[in-house]
Amino acid sequence: MLFTIGSRGSELALYQANLIKSYLSNMGIDVDIKIIKTVGDKIDNLSFDKIEGKGFFTKELEEALLSREIDLAVHSLKDLSTTMPEGLKVGAYCNPEDPSELLLINPVKYEPSQRLFLKVGAVIGTSSVRRQAQIAHYRPDLKIEPLRGNVPTRVRKLREGKYDSILIARAGVDRLKLDTEGLVRIVLDRQDFIPAPGQGILTIEIRDNDPNVEEIVSRLNEAEAETTAILERGLLARFQGGCQLPLAVTSQRRNGGSYLKAFLGIKDGERWSEPAMFSGFGENIEELIEKAYRELNRISIESKHKKKVLITRSEEEGGVFFMAYRSVLTPVFYPIFEIAASYDKDKAREIVEGLSNFDWLIFTSKNSVRIFKDILEGSGTKLDSRLKIASVGQKTSDLIKSLGWRVEFIPQQEDSAGMLKELPRILGSGEVSILLPQGEEAPAHLEKGLQVEGYKVTRFNIYRTAPTSEAMLPRIEPDEIDFFIFTSPLSVEYFEKLGHVLPSRSWVATIGNPTAESLTAHYRQPDFIPPKADIGAIVQKIMEQI
Repeated sequence: MLFTIGSRGSELALYQANLIKSYLSNMGIDVDIKIIKTVGDKIDNLSFDKIEGKGFFTKELEEALLSREIDLAVHSLKDLSTTMPEGLKVGAYCNPEDPSELLLINPVKYEPSQRLFLKVGAVIGTSSVRRQAQIAHYRPDLKIEPLRGNVPTRVRKLREGKYDSILIARAGVDRLKLDTEGLVRIVLDRQDFIPAPGQGILTIEIRDNDPNVEEIVSRLNEAEAETTAILERGLLARFQGGCQLPLAVTSQRRNGGSYLKAFLGIKDGERWSEPAMFSGFGENIEELIEKAYRELNRISIESKHKKKVLITRSEEEGGVFFMAYRSVLTPVFYPIFEIAASYDKDKAREIVEGLSNFDWLIFTSKNSVRIFKDILEGSGTKLDSRLKIASVGQKTSDLIKSLGWRVEFIPQQEDSAGMLKELPRILGSGEVSILLPQGEEAPAHLEKGLQVEGYKVTRFNIYRTAPTSEAMLPRIEPDEIDFFIFTSPLSVEYFEKLGHVLPSRSWVATIGNPTAESLTAHYRQPDFIPPKADIGAIVQKIMEQI
């Protein structure tokens, strides 16, 4: 009995075809291999999302099956369409390899402290929209360039310096035992960077009316690989998608059921917006597929109607305020400047040693609290319990109290102007010594205003702000933002320095009057200033606008 295997001509495809040939030969079957060129092989200068239709790497092989030129075709499962042509079916799922993604990096661009281990602004090669969506989500600073060609060609292009890194399937590199010496090789955790549905699994496609071939090929089927394929590819099939769909899926068998995790990229025009994500467990595969599909589809539909809110804070600082409104709001976290401790060590030593000479300690930001605490801890000094503390606002006060320190005063108007207006009523007249730890860029009006009142004020600059590298900020189009939240005067100043405009139709809020004054000076008056420095109040006001 002679079987003819159809295969693409790439090194990896022929490796896979010869692997199946060896299995069949061990069963006493004579096998030859016929190389067939597919449209995906012929068009290697376009990314998959630019090619019309499905079955880029399978159509010609399937036509050869139907015309009986070949008896079976060997595919990587991720290349196979979820909809089989009439007259064809999968005869076996076999030889599953690790489905993880492999990141290969030019050593000069390796940065272990960064997510995806790449330096800021590095060029990463991939033509997969699924990979592009995840890269854009986790590292928006990276420059994504199209990467086509077979696996050895892609690695060669990296070595030639056309890319700083490339992202490919680990399975292909391992099967070919490719030499990656001289490159940084990182296998990405598939729970963190999710691969293609069914990645790493081989499939054997056959005719559905060929019992002799079916009986022999079925012996190569692996039950666990089949279960994985049915689950992961089943979700892809629900979306009627192929490799043009930015869907990443991974699964594991656990406790008699399956755990499924999925990532669906969502595009807003030419830009990737907040993705849809799902993770869940189920004992019934069909029910789990349907549950994942409904959740991902719901998020995808809702995202098209969501309002975008830009806030000049990091997700760590601002994310909690949006948790209850994610179904209608898409926050764009834009931490436009960075805080770094910066102070004169001799002056710090003098301040710490003379703490008992001060009557009051005034904090005008959470940053000043954190860094002043670090200065005290670094010197092994505890705060004198007799020293009274004033806080500019409730949030800063909460941080102070979490350190075990007592707050004596918070102004009703939670900003420096409120502090200057209300604190003298508490201080009274007479000689009062005040320590004011602040940032280098903080305006001097509080310090000078208190001095005018007759108080002795020692300003202690303990940190500085610097603009965040534009490459590390999410790419934005202000015209696409519905609401803006500026959290400090510097956030307004740096926003303008980046060349951004404020669309006339947008709604803008500021934290505090100084930020409002900065906004007015650089752009226009704000639409809303909360009575207290409360981002939550701004978000609620935005919901009222919607």
